[in-house]
Amino acid sequence: MGYAGKFLRVNLTNGTAKAEKIPESIKRDYIGGRGFGIKYLYDELLPGIDPLSPENKLLLLTGPLCGAGANACSKWLAVTKSPATGTIFRAVGGGGFGPKLKSAGYDFIICEGRAAKPVYINIHNDEVEILDAAFLWGLDTEKTQEGLKQKHGAKTEIACIGPGGERLVRYAAIVCDRRTASRGGVGAVMGSKNLKAVAVNGIGRVVPHDPEKFKELARKQFDIVKVNPHRQGLFDHGIVAGMKKHYHVRNQSPVRNFRETIFEGIEKLFPEEFDKLKVDNYGCAGCITRCGQQRQMKEGPYAGAHTEGPEYEGSAVLGPLIGNSDIGFVIAGDALCDLLGLDVISTCSSIAFACELFEKGIITTKDTEGLDLTWGNHAAFYTLIEKIGKREGFGKLLGEGTKRAAEKIGKGAEKYAMQTKGLELAAYEPRAIKGYALSYAVSNIGGSHMYARPFAEVNIEKDPASEDLWKSQEIVEEQIRIAVWDCATLCCFGQTGIHPLGHEPEELHFQLLAAATGFEELADYAHIAKTMERVITLERAFNIREGFGRKDDSLPSRFTDEPMPNSGPYTGQTVRNLDGLIDEYYRLMGYTPKGIPSLEKLKDLGLEEVIESIYK
Repeated sequence: MGYAGKFLRVNLTNGTAKAEKIPESIKRDYIGGRGFGIKYLYDELLPGIDPLSPENKLLLLTGPLCGAGANACSKWLAVTKSPATGTIFRAVGGGGFGPKLKSAGYDFIICEGRAAKPVYINIHNDEVEILDAAFLWGLDTEKTQEGLKQKHGAKTEIACIGPGGERLVRYAAIVCDRRTASRGGVGAVMGSKNLKAVAVNGIGRVVPHDPEKFKELARKQFDIVKVNPHRQGLFDHGIVAGMKKHYHVRNQSPVRNFRETIFEGIEKLFPEEFDKLKVDNYGCAGCITRCGQQRQMKEGPYAGAHTEGPEYEGSAVLGPLIGNSDIGFVIAGDALCDLLGLDVISTCSSIAFACELFEKGIITTKDTEGLDLTWGNHAAFYTLIEKIGKREGFGKLLGEGTKRAAEKIGKGAEKYAMQTKGLELAAYEPRAIKGYALSYAVSNIGGSHMYARPFAEVNIEKDPASEDLWKSQEIVEEQIRIAVWDCATLCCFGQTGIHPLGHEPEELHFQLLAAATGFEELADYAHIAKTMERVITLERAFNIREGFGRKDDSLPSRFTDEPMPNSGPYTGQTVRNLDGLIDEYYRLMGYTPKGIPSLEKLKDLGLEEVIESIYK
């Protein structure tokens, strides 16, 4: 059936673990991954709980395509109530953890409660143990995984936290190998439960409902991806190739805390320079694309630094966002964030925020404990990353995220926090890509670039600077597209050549889902689109229940009030029609002008059970 058919509920307070069946109705209505995550959290969490309390739950989830044999379907997700935003949250991880969990016989894990002391969960098929993690506590993510592989075998797959998660940095990540489920503080939730790691071994097989049909479709998928030139580009250069496109060619990406988009010295961070540092490729389980680039510094102050990355986002935020063009720091900073278990986007956005406050005299070296936070001072930035991960000194404040840090600093600091709903924005400038302005604003998880990606604008196939209402339709469709990826656990980079950079249905993916699950209706785009609307709308209902509403669908004033300087064709741009775009988005989604799903929409999606909680 593509499903293991059961999940594992682990109560860390009383030290119990039990398997539970997944109802057929939930499989059909929510498919898997992100869909399962919001359904179980909505049903089981009381509104208003502290995300770092034992009452919160952390779900680690796979989807029906995970481990079944199709290319690039090994993603897994962490879903929880975010300590960064207070909203529903999902972070997507890679590596081999998802397929190994599936082979152990579980579609997902629910972690609840809090252990009295540091523990880790060890899963070997039906055998589940909650074991003492004292020997792991305080270790970085690399040493943690090494220690568990030595104890449980080299083929063990591990999802773990580093010091950042242990110390409850609000944007701490969960790490598998060197791939991370990064955003929203999912690692802090894991740390709040005194849960250092989940280690998994399994020998089972994932059998699709229609094995022959699935095999035929997977072969077709493989043949398309294998010959696609973009896949070869990803293998050769990785995702860091976006540095040249988005900064040099398209002028779409942020410089110095989102003040402009043209950066002097950007050529030092072109993909050709990263290629000189490459030592090998890395790929997630079951993916031929192998877009990961293992790179190592051989000389200079960061000699010996080694990372599987950075991707475009990491290089952008470790580079121009903080005024840095030193490639050694980009490599070393990316590696350090992985080892400490920190989301690199929020980490560097917090540093950029601090740099601008430092420049304007709102904070001084007295506040930073002597650190000179001048733009581009990468030696100070490296020290600051360490302090954030260990919650020391000024790093303790920045570990709260820019929204909370600004509130504590005062003096108008809020103006310089580039976040929505408490989540720092990713490396796309919303004044240059107006689809992203809307996407960031209405996203149920805050400023993520992967909740809805306006591909046509990013690639300048449609006018990025336009604020016409067709962009609202674009974001609705892109939210649906990415929800499919998150529920099925598809990787967009591993599907190169299948999904077009437009809006046409990805029929092959839908056919794979139907063959894997036996739910023939999943091959129909109209049906799957409605299913994804159910997921997105339930996430919206979760947030409304937590007190969020239209007031939170917003952008920092920088984007609406400050025309951009030094930004090529986007010089002088602001976001002028955000309210109009939001109104149209609400209309298309079936929400009221206040952003609440209408009674008619909830009934149409089969969500009658949420009506009382959001309309009371």
